Amino acid sequence: MTKIALMIVGIVVAGVVAVVGLVLAPIVYDGIRSASQKRALQARTDYPQIAAACVSLARSITNASVLLKPSDPVVPAALRLLSPRYISAHTNFITLEFHGGFDHYGYRVQQSETNPRLWTISYYTEQGQAMLTTITND
Repeated sequence: MTKIALMIVGIVVAGVVAVVGLVLAPIVYDGIRSASQKRALQARTDYPQIAAACVSLARSITNASVLLKPSDPVVPAALRLLSPRYISAHTNFITLEFHGGFDHYGYRVQQSETNPRLWTISYYTEQGQAMLTTITND
C-alpha cells in the first residue's frame, strides 16, 4: 500500500511540475528575449538614420495621430526592418514600441518645441528615457 501511495504522490508531483513548467516557460522565454532585445536596441549605432526615417514618417502623417503596424506601406523600410510591435505616429512625435504589457520599451523621436528643424531620438523604458542623439532635418 505504501508503494502505491508513493507512486500516486510521485505522479501528482510530476504533474504539478509539468503544469508549472508549461505555464512558466513562455514567461521565462519572453523575459530572456526581452532582455536580449533591449541590449540590441541600446547597442545600435544607426540612431541618426532611425531618427531620419521617423521624421519622414511624421511628415507623411495627415491626421493628428495614427497607430501603425510595421507592415503598413507608409512605414519606411528602415523602420520595418527594426520590427517594432507597433508605431504611434504624430506629425511631431513618433514612438516605436517593441514590447508591451508590464515591460514597455522602444524609441521615441520628437521634434523640438523651440526649433522645428531639430529632432531628438531617445531610448525609453518604463523606468525613464535616455537621449541618444539629435538630428537636424531641413
